[in-house]
Amino acid sequence: MILERFPWLSNSIDSYKDITFPAAIIIEGERGLAKSKLGKYFAQKLICSNNQSPCSNCNSCNYFLANSHPDFCFLSAESCSSVLHSYTKAKKDSLVSNKIEGIRALNEFMALTNSVSDRRVAIIYDAHLMNISAQNALLKTLEELPENKHIFIISNKRKYFLPTIYSRSHSISIKNPDDDDLNKWILDQGYIDFSTLNFAPDTTPLEIERLIESNMAGQYLEISQNLNSFCLGEITTPDLIKFYKEINITFDEKINSIVLFLKTYMGINKNFYKSHPSITLNNKVHLDTRLVSDLIEELIEYKFQLSKVPSLNEQIGLNNFFYKIKNLFI
Repeated sequence: MILERFPWLSNSIDSYKDITFPAAIIIEGERGLAKSKLGKYFAQKLICSNNQSPCSNCNSCNYFLANSHPDFCFLSAESCSSVLHSYTKAKKDSLVSNKIEGIRALNEFMALTNSVSDRRVAIIYDAHLMNISAQNALLKTLEELPENKHIFIISNKRKYFLPTIYSRSHSISIKNPDDDDLNKWILDQGYIDFSTLNFAPDTTPLEIERLIESNMAGQYLEISQNLNSFCLGEITTPDLIKFYKEINITFDEKINSIVLFLKTYMGINKNFYKSHPSITLNNKVHLDTRLVSDLIEELIEYKFQLSKVPSLNEQIGLNNFFYKIKNLFI
């Protein structure tokens, strides 16, 4: 079932089909690649009582699927297994993957003797949110983890953790499917009116699905077409300001969309991305890509300042950047 739904995970699953699992595995990749599903699949496989695992029929699998297995726990950015509440006096809202209290409770759970299964397993979802203190707390457990204890560390960022955590873990890097495989997957999900051309380059499968299900699939094309027309002088600054004022996204997301447009332009210019029908600048405009890179950095810095001072005026900010973009493409 997992391969039918997430076929890009096949290589990772095959790699651990007939071998002994290491004590710790880091699963890394962009958001929207079903890394959490892979971690959960491996956890059930380790806990299952049958050789053909995961069978989903044995008592151990039944406990697991009911979220009540005594030898399994998880932490995420919002919550944790109820079993972890027994191992700490910390407040429940502290038992999450980005706080040291959650990691300490998980460590205590992993130190106990197994109850039902031959193995004890934990998953840390959203591990890319862990601070250094939480990572150091986890490291102490990884240094002493016996063969029948396993921890899966799920991260949306690559090479994020302390080098000592990597040295004590195996790593699985999940890559986005190529365009042909992704287009086939989109059709297999029943989305016959969509393809990768509807979305930004490198958009992941589950992010594509989210955008389609939330009726936001046309947003990327609409934004790209307007910015492309602006850069070609086909629409004015007031026209673009009006478009951005009416589009239903946050100011932060508006800045992101401009950064994405410029990055996509750069990627097409350098033949890193395939050409896109909504971005025709490469056929008509020649400019210094270094200046584009500088503007992208300025936008990212502005976004950082926006997080610190959310009251920054949206129209003034957009006017400023549209003026700079216009000067680039004159």
